Amino acid sequence: MEKSTEALLAFALGLCVLAAWYGEFRLRRRTGGAEGFWPGTTLAPAAAYLVAAAGALLITVGEAAVEIRFDVTASQSQLPLIGLLGLIGAAVTEEAVFRGFAAPSHFTGRKLLFLILGGSTVFALIHIDLLNFNLHDEKQVIMLTFEFLTAVWLYLSRFNPLNPSRSLLPCFMGHIVRNLAVFGIKWAQGFVT
Repeated sequence: MEKSTEALLAFALGLCVLAAWYGEFRLRRRTGGAEGFWPGTTLAPAAAYLVAAAGALLITVGEAAVEIRFDVTASQSQLPLIGLLGLIGAAVTEEAVFRGFAAPSHFTGRKLLFLILGGSTVFALIHIDLLNFNLHDEKQVIMLTFEFLTAVWLYLSRFNPLNPSRSLLPCFMGHIVRNLAVFGIKWAQGFVT
């Protein structure tokens, strides 16, 4: 499938997920009801959003710095301009799945730790080309490492004292900020067509 088509489909799916999530969010705000189908349909304090976004941005800048240090920036893939829409849509969908449905808000202690480590591992693995993965390829190892760190950070954005209601909104924000920063770095390095 062409990258432009993939980007449009990912964006459309993300919009559908966000619309459905927001519908339940509005219903809960109006009625004061309990969480229904969509997880994390609450607000969080402003600090939760800022910390989620700042951490995601720092991880992305760190990844770019490591890529520069190991001189692997030239091995990046090209991304069409419309890919920005796909990155935004994918962020919403992935958060609904990984930090939402697959992460029950009542988990604590060891269950939460195993969820974070296991979920972050799966998240990192779906973001690399597993069939062609090579442990001796520095670019692939860097990407795997930083995808794992991103996932851990996004779990912590939901499961921390700054987000007592376990809202998914800080996770949405952190992931979108990460993807926008990745896009911006790619653009600055000449990998957006």
